[in-house]
Amino acid sequence: MKFSLIKFKPKTKQVKGLECLNCEMPLNGSENFCSYCGQKNATNKLSFGNFLNSLFSGFLSYDSRFWRTFIPLLTKPGKVSKDFIEGKRARFVNPFQLYLNVSIVFFLVLGISNKIDSNTINKEIAKTTKSLDSLSEVNKKQLDSIISDAKTKELDQLPKDSAKAKVISTLGTIINLNETKNEKRKKDYIYNINSDTVKKINMFNRMNDFYHFHKKNPKLSSLQILDSLGYKKTFWNKFYIQQVLNMEKNYKTIKEDGGRTYFKKLTSYISVSLFIFLPVFTLFLRLIYIRRKFTYMEHLVFVFNTQTVFFLLLTIFYLCNLFVNMDNIGWVFTLLFLFYLYKAMRYFYEQERAKTLIKLTLLNSYYLFLGMIGFIIVAVISFTFG
Repeated sequence: MKFSLIKFKPKTKQVKGLECLNCEMPLNGSENFCSYCGQKNATNKLSFGNFLNSLFSGFLSYDSRFWRTFIPLLTKPGKVSKDFIEGKRARFVNPFQLYLNVSIVFFLVLGISNKIDSNTINKEIAKTTKSLDSLSEVNKKQLDSIISDAKTKELDQLPKDSAKAKVISTLGTIINLNETKNEKRKKDYIYNINSDTVKKINMFNRMNDFYHFHKKNPKLSSLQILDSLGYKKTFWNKFYIQQVLNMEKNYKTIKEDGGRTYFKKLTSYISVSLFIFLPVFTLFLRLIYIRRKFTYMEHLVFVFNTQTVFFLLLTIFYLCNLFVNMDNIGWVFTLLFLFYLYKAMRYFYEQERAKTLIKLTLLNSYYLFLGMIGFIIVAVISFTFG
């Protein structure tokens, strides 16, 4: 028997038809649902009540596929994956679809959390900067007063002759010494295209030329920079100089907004890169369970389901962090997921505890290794390509 938590009943009575509106299969007029495609046998015009009913009843119904997947996925590690590969699929949401939905929700929550944090940080920075500016102004006035008193006291003790003018000059030099003692004489940058006339200029030296010339001439376009330096307008030269301009633009953006825009771009790249690295990670999982008779796709189902739980736990963490500061207990969620992963591997692969613990350690080490490589690649790509 179906039980719905929230039920939106349309005012109009259901009118049954003699043909399925979805697949056009003939009906006898008494069926509630099409026996071929499963669509409800109703010819009513779409109303607001019908729309809300179809929207929420499937999601909030107690025996809907969402709850039949979501609840055991969290409470019975490995069971959903095992039941799915054994053929019990009609009761569960497709693991790839569920992963997509949960990951979208996670990145939305993450974006909201970062926006709230960044607004709080910006307010604190503005308040601190204002305090420092006022303090600096007071200190500057005090310093100017001390210097003025020192000059007056020193000059009053000297006779009024040419020696006094010399002392004034020397005293001024000593006072301004702290402004000039750390300044080093910068050598003019020597462009590689002017010095390296025999060897072929490599990519890094070219980008270095473009960077220094752009810094001195920020208003010039990429083609104007190439013309000014004497580089040919080849595809690669245009590509290199564009990346230099992108990096300079991203660097200025990070300084202006504290990295908020860059972090949004980074998270969007991460969400895409996971689809590439999870299948690669599955290859390693298959390798350590090479003696178990599982296909690659069956391993992949297990990986997507466990990754879905990982995103669910992170989503819960960030939602709780919006109301209560949980930075100091973030490790609890990490331990909780590791325990979940251990139980899921034990149930799904049916191996003893010692082997499962060893493979869990290997698996997490490889996951961290892949994650580090992926993060570096994503960070470089998101910073370089505008």
